Amino acid sequence: MRIVKRLALILAPAAVFILAGCGGADGGNPADPPADFRVTPGDGSAIVSWTAEPDVEYWLFFGVGPDITTSNWTQRGGVVLTAVTSPRIITGLVNGTTYSFTINGRKNRGPGGPGAPTQNIVPQLAGANWAPNPPLGTQNLNGIAAGALANGFDIVTVGDAGTIYSSVTNGPMTARTSGVTVNLHGAAYGLAGFLALGDNGTILHSPNAIEWTAKTSGTTAQLRGGVTNPSATYVVVGSGGTIVTSTDGGNNWTTPGSGTTNDLHAVGWGNNLFVAVGALGTILYGQSGDGWFPGSELTTNTLRGVAYGAVLASGTQVPTNMYVAVGDAGTVLRSEDGQVWTVVAPFTTANLRAISFGGRFVAVGDDGSTFTSQDGAAWEARTSNTTADLHGVVRQLSGYTAVGEGGANISTVQ
Repeated sequence: MRIVKRLALILAPAAVFILAGCGGADGGNPADPPADFRVTPGDGSAIVSWTAEPDVEYWLFFGVGPDITTSNWTQRGGVVLTAVTSPRIITGLVNGTTYSFTINGRKNRGPGGPGAPTQNIVPQLAGANWAPNPPLGTQNLNGIAAGALANGFDIVTVGDAGTIYSSVTNGPMTARTSGVTVNLHGAAYGLAGFLALGDNGTILHSPNAIEWTAKTSGTTAQLRGGVTNPSATYVVVGSGGTIVTSTDGGNNWTTPGSGTTNDLHAVGWGNNLFVAVGALGTILYGQSGDGWFPGSELTTNTLRGVAYGAVLASGTQVPTNMYVAVGDAGTVLRSEDGQVWTVVAPFTTANLRAISFGGRFVAVGDDGSTFTSQDGAAWEARTSNTTADLHGVVRQLSGYTAVGEGGANISTVQ
């Protein structure tokens, strides 16, 4: 709520001046609101969409409460966004809070027309409900990453035979030219751009999720997972205990050594710590990407995914750091420091292949297996509406997206 109010303070005075000052001085006219104005709740967000008419500029009004209109939004502490295009994703909303939205239109800088009927939503944590999207080709999709770059919020998924799809600035998932034919096993996001990782030491870098350039990794190992920290250090892991790192935006890579020859499948970052997981229950941790130490040895099952989350327990004000690793035969481990781990009571026998955190933990795996947890200890099975093996999952602006076998592509819905 504080985000919305702060934004209102910034935008309100300018918007009031515009509303009062335009008045058709340039010969402009009001326009009707879109007939199909729609607001869909997300996780801490809302997706607003409509069909635009030619030459109409749309202004979007929203705020806390059930009755925001184009005339009362300033008194209600609301927000106006000018010259918006569809779809528009509004983030920074508080789950469990009622918000209302309306929209109006104008032509040639004229006065705003009547507002569309106000629509109310209540954002909620995502992960409980899933729906299939159109398949992204027919190749297996093996990894997915998402994050904000200069061109907006982007999503990248990679797969067999050099397959790459990406969504740029909330646009549709579109096939991209990777320039390689090897299988790509993982994707990673950092402020310097996205990485695609694959066979024979393949590392592809993109500053915009569209054009991709091959980088020299210094290894021929199969690379499977990657992550960055706030200092823009990329860490990539792969077969035979391979770890490669870059501190210059993914251009140059070094091989620091990991202390293990076990295959590594995934690496995560959180609370100033990298955590890598792999075959035979391997867990490694380190702060810089150069020095690695072994974590608890609690299973011989392969660990295939790891995620970090700041977990806020019910009735508490201070979050608890939590790392969660998932793997074969339903193996789940959790740790508060990334070093000492405990085994979570079994809740499935399915192979779990990936995990993400964005308000809650979401784990996915074979035969469409999908589970959610608030703390990494208690898990609930969810219906994914697919039987495809799911290989990757990521938190995006309005919820989660998972990808997998044969181009499978599913997302959360409210």
